[in-house]
Amino acid sequence: MSFQPILSFYQNKFDYRSIDLSEDTLIKYKVDVANHFSLIEYLEKVKSKADVEVLYGGYLEKRSLYNQKDLFQHQNKQRNIHLGIDFWAEAGEDILCPFDGVVHSFANNKGFGNYGPCIILKHNKNQEDFYTLYGHLNRESLLNIEVGEFIKQNQVFCKLGEVDENGGYVPHLHFQIIKNIENFKGDYPGVCHAGDLQYYKANTVNPEEFLDL
Repeated sequence: MSFQPILSFYQNKFDYRSIDLSEDTLIKYKVDVANHFSLIEYLEKVKSKADVEVLYGGYLEKRSLYNQKDLFQHQNKQRNIHLGIDFWAEAGEDILCPFDGVVHSFANNKGFGNYGPCIILKHNKNQEDFYTLYGHLNRESLLNIEVGEFIKQNQVFCKLGEVDENGGYVPHLHFQIIKNIENFKGDYPGVCHAGDLQYYKANTVNPEEFLDL
């Protein structure tokens, strides 16, 4: 398997480096997750030290990033385990389709902490269907897209969103691979409670393996 870029402007594997944003790490480096400037400062320091352009990571990572968001609090069942990987990049960045596929669904999931604009593609490999989810996009990404539309590998088909449209996050792409999408359309849990991890771990795939990161 060869490296598959996900951001149009950065097509060299050496432009990317993994980063740990787990709860313990952010405590260690005194990053205030409720403060965008604190998180951006930390991301920029790591990126500069590693001499790379894009930081990514977070599959099955336990995070404190969601503690201030009501969306992830459900009757004492806090959802804080991340089910995809994030690519931390500038708003407006072009996103590439990593595999041939068709548009399964899309939606603007509004509200603080949600995905904002989100697109789900359906793919088939070795006669098995799977789905890729792209969250925290800009609104324009949903304007000229249709369910069933074919998207070819390496085609630019959406862009990263600003803070005021992406659910209130520092700009980044939430990328997730899902085996069974169930009845979801334009949305799928990107964070789960520890008690549900066994199910979601079985129904998702580490995107780093698919992209050869």
